[in-house]
Amino acid sequence: MTEPPRRRVPIAAEQSVREERRSFFRYAAILGVIVGIPLGVFGLPALLNLFFDEPTVPVDGSWSEDGLIIWVESWEVDEGPPRLVAVTLALRATETSTLAPDAVELEMSEGDPINLPWPRESSVIEAGFEARITLNFHLAEAEAGAEPLALRLTDPKVRFALAEEDH
Repeated sequence: MTEPPRRRVPIAAEQSVREERRSFFRYAAILGVIVGIPLGVFGLPALLNLFFDEPTVPVDGSWSEDGLIIWVESWEVDEGPPRLVAVTLALRATETSTLAPDAVELEMSEGDPINLPWPRESSVIEAGFEARITLNFHLAEAEAGAEPLALRLTDPKVRFALAEEDH
């Protein structure tokens, strides 16, 4: 004889435990999203900057790596129209090096930095080479009263402080 098919009848206590587990995971997921979004937006960049931030070279200091020495020789603000900042960089190669800055920007005390497009091709610098480069940043888009704080190079990733209190 064949037996009739059996159905499992859920017990109320077992169903209650399943519902508690589901609600626990729902609350955990909601709490993870609520905590994770602000942590990812505010905490992660600060944490990454702590470990991978660019070195800041103080005023009258120099940056040296892979046989290339770079320093800010001088900088001045020209108030005449158009208002601009001229920064003179000095380079010295003690061994053959490659300089490949993608961009240069001038960090201001207020507002966004001012970008200076730089040729994207890499330059091979032979040992014993010395040069001075003057970079002119037009401050037309800078906020009124903003002062230059630092010069940033992207490759090599380095920041040159222009004001004493900034380093």
